[in-house]
Amino acid sequence: MKSIGPKLRELRMIQGLSLRKTASLSGISPAYLSRIESGKIGPPKPETLKSLAQVLGADPDALFQLASGIDPEIADLLGKNPRIVELLRLIATNNLNNEQIERIIMFIRQYILN
Repeated sequence: MKSIGPKLRELRMIQGLSLRKTASLSGISPAYLSRIESGKIGPPKPETLKSLAQVLGADPDALFQLASGIDPEIADLLGKNPRIVELLRLIATNNLNNEQIERIIMFIRQYILN
C-alpha cells in the first residue's frame, strides 16, 4: 500500500498537473506539497487533505485512510451517533461484501425517500 505522499504525486501526475499548479489550487505552497509528496513530512492537516482531494479528483476518505487518519467530520459524526459505530461493527463482523453493502445503502436511500 502506498503512503500518502507518493499517492498524491501519482494522482497529480494522472491529472497532468504541475506541483506548482496543484499547490496553488489547493492553497498551499509548492515547497510544502513537495515535502508531503517526498515523505519528508507527515500527512497534511485534514482541511489541506480535503482540498488536495478536490483538486486531484480523489476520494477524501481514501486519502485519509492512506494518511492513517479519519476525516474529523466523520469522527465527529461517529462520536455523536454511537449506533453508526454499531452498524459498522455489524457490517465488519459479518464480513459483508460490496454487493451486500450496496443493498444496505439502496435500502436506506429508499427508506429515506419514501
